[in-house]
Amino acid sequence: MKTFFLFMTGLLLMCCQPKYDVIRKVEKQYQNPPPGTVWLKDSIFIDQTEVRNLDYLEYLHWLQINDTINYSLSLPDTLVWRDALSYNEPYVRYYLTHPAYRNYPVVGVSYEQAVNYCKWRTEIVKYFADRINPKSSFGSSYKAKTFYYRLPTKEEWEIAAYAGICQIYGFEGIHVNNNLLNYNVKEAALLSYASDVTVPAKRGTPNKFNLYNTIGNVAEMIAEKGVSKGGSWLHSLDECKITDSIKYEKPKAWLGFRCVCVVK
Repeated sequence: MKTFFLFMTGLLLMCCQPKYDVIRKVEKQYQNPPPGTVWLKDSIFIDQTEVRNLDYLEYLHWLQINDTINYSLSLPDTLVWRDALSYNEPYVRYYLTHPAYRNYPVVGVSYEQAVNYCKWRTEIVKYFADRINPKSSFGSSYKAKTFYYRLPTKEEWEIAAYAGICQIYGFEGIHVNNNLLNYNVKEAALLSYASDVTVPAKRGTPNKFNLYNTIGNVAEMIAEKGVSKGGSWLHSLDECKITDSIKYEKPKAWLGFRCVCVVK
């Protein structure tokens, strides 16, 4: 019986060996992605990392100059750090604004604020696309194109997180060959690093689509309001399965987002 079990396990592993060269064959028309994104499927691109404090601060700076009413409505709730079960009071004051945390994922953002950020990002990238040197790779590709940013659907997020890994494995970072997990979730024995809170959005090993931290770091909002995916620094490994969802009702210290860009 044991021999049969080992045989079937080995056969299953061979059948599930991902064919990355097939999955990531990018057609010529998709080989110049919008800034900060990688191609996902069809004409959809996804952010390589979670939206960072730096990105969101650029948004707030623009609002402060051009739209003061919406500036106050778009400020993240920094008090979310007081919801955690440990002493995180310094993060209330410093996490969003201190230069040391520029490249960490933004948190304390509501669903509506994330949606509005996507709308602003659409307009600001269009603005630069119209004014950038048309001979540049971005200018020549996007000056005459229609595109917009939004939150990913559940299906899009799961495609990004699996990145070709066999779906019998519930976690993005568990590879068929070495069974190694490289993401910031609580089980330190399975991690190449661990953290009390978040880590920089581009830390760790990217998956086979070259995306960082779809699992762990911060859970990510999707297009369905009140639903996040991927788990966070505060969640157990079991809560970070790609197929699972974590509900939320308001901004949290463990909740962020990344965008997709749809190019027509």
